[in-house]
Amino acid sequence: MTLTVVRRRSPFEGLTNWFDDMDAWCDYNSSSRSIEKGWLPPIDIAEEEGTYLVKADLPGLKKEDIHVELHGRYLTLRGERKSEHEEKRGHYRRVERKYGTFERRLSVPEGLTEKDIKAHYRDGVLELTIPTPKVEKHKAIDVKIE
Repeated sequence: MTLTVVRRRSPFEGLTNWFDDMDAWCDYNSSSRSIEKGWLPPIDIAEEEGTYLVKADLPGLKKEDIHVELHGRYLTLRGERKSEHEEKRGHYRRVERKYGTFERRLSVPEGLTEKDIKAHYRDGVLELTIPTPKVEKHKAIDVKIE
């Protein structure tokens, strides 16, 4: 089994994506909608010998702002980046970095406990080390045909 990212679907996702595309096309930044919607930190998943290595970019967050939870077969990364700066000129306001809450959910192998998962956070990057499931070797059975 490999690790997979679980995507949440919204009935309005297509419409939201259309608005985002229109904003980009018109070079218009709808900051208020970005803040309401939150953000998704980019993640990398690599399989190394005996482990999965998950890296999530979480710049500007403190260790206390990040929560990692294991519920059954799902590992959830959750947190919040609070707005700290905004640039104002006349009636215009521009905020390009995303703020608000985030949540990423990964499907992990069965049978893991929180003790199996190692987390390390440094320089804005969260690293999770998750053991790969032990693959049982198949045994051949000789069947005698009479």
